Amino acid sequence: MHEHQLLQSIYDSSTTLQGVSIGPGDDMGEVVIGNEKVLFAVDQLVVGRHVTPNTKPSHIGRKAVARCFSDIAAMCATPVGCLMTACVPGDATNEWCQEIFEGAKLVAQEWGGPLFGGDIAQSEGPAVFSISAIATPPENGAVLRSGAQEHDYLCVTGELGNANASHHLAFTPRIHEAQELLATLGSDLHSMIDISDGLGRDASHLANKGIKIIIDTTLLPLRAGATVESALSDGEDYELLFTSSTVPPTHLATVIGKVQIGNNTVVTQSGVDISNCGWNHA
Repeated sequence: MHEHQLLQSIYDSSTTLQGVSIGPGDDMGEVVIGNEKVLFAVDQLVVGRHVTPNTKPSHIGRKAVARCFSDIAAMCATPVGCLMTACVPGDATNEWCQEIFEGAKLVAQEWGGPLFGGDIAQSEGPAVFSISAIATPPENGAVLRSGAQEHDYLCVTGELGNANASHHLAFTPRIHEAQELLATLGSDLHSMIDISDGLGRDASHLANKGIKIIIDTTLLPLRAGATVESALSDGEDYELLFTSSTVPPTHLATVIGKVQIGNNTVVTQSGVDISNCGWNHA
């Protein structure tokens, strides 16, 4: 299976869905219920893929929620609640599962989207935990991936690279930072995504039709132990990558590039195409 080809085929076949105001292809989907718009996201964590089998159970639960709530941040939305499913091997102990649940429940409550239901099943494969999150969009609508404009600044929160050392188990979704960015930048905030697959690959989702993104690798804010290469391709940062027509406050984000008219690519300042720099979660 090739994850991104499969996803693109799903996006292409889901362009018109009744009652859906934001369809597949963004960080969250949005439906209209009565006079209200509600955002939904689902994400899964596979033990042995996204964490090692010997990862502390509470950290597994924490990361399962954090991955999904990072999508809430990428839409500048506000968490409402979440559901959790667990598919675990038959030899998994109740104590191990309970620790995972407690880790998930604790942070979901802390981040404003309490865990209020779910399901449990057994299988012969690796343990898989899935989080479905519900959120409300900001007053003027969710910030999408598709709004980048010529002359925008490309910006990122936090630091990048070497996330697998410890950051991927300890990060806090940038929900508050996203809301502060929106309050500060307003309509100048044009597009946003969270970085899970790698800076190059995720930046390519912001490079909509007729746009080219240029990343100045000398400006990347590197995490301790990180290299430029790891910052571009490792993923698991869960920082916010966004474009804005004005420079954001330095305590919130770093300018790392710019948006120009172009051919849907992401390149470095020296012209190297890095649109596919990243990793495949599938």
